[in-house]
Amino acid sequence: MRWEGDDGRHEGWGATVFPDGWVSTGPADGGVRVHLIGSDGRIGFDRGDVVDGRTAIGWRGHCACGWQGPLWERVAKARHDFAARRIYALTEGLLFGDAPDDVAVAIRAEWETHLDPPTLVAVRQAAEAVRRARGHLDAAVHAAREDGRSWTQIGEAAGIRRQSAQDRWGP
Repeated sequence: MRWEGDDGRHEGWGATVFPDGWVSTGPADGGVRVHLIGSDGRIGFDRGDVVDGRTAIGWRGHCACGWQGPLWERVAKARHDFAARRIYALTEGLLFGDAPDDVAVAIRAEWETHLDPPTLVAVRQAAEAVRRARGHLDAAVHAAREDGRSWTQIGEAAGIRRQSAQDRWGP
């Protein structure tokens, strides 16, 4: 289970958590491939072997940006305490360590809460468009000057006064 944020900066997944800090990064032949997660929340050292998902101690959300969600603890009691994030899961059918469906949905919802709201994503995208446009404008002015155009002509084309154009792009 992997998710992409709208801004391209976030890729999240629901990871199975194992003893000693190992987390799943995907299924493997007969089990789960695991890595350590660094103090910055990013995937680190690869254990190099495959772990039986039935040894999982729980599940949590992770993001490529370093965010980590709270642990949904796997417990031996025969019923969920969903509000306390204590989840009963049988070992049968858990070879790959996947979270129960209701837990997977909750983990994704937690991951989504750390994403920027759409209004801030729009601001970030607009600011990037302005930066790109400024770069294009600077290059066009440089080309016009090399073509022998005056500051008056460049100012008129840019919608500003001659002096403003010269102050902005001149030597």
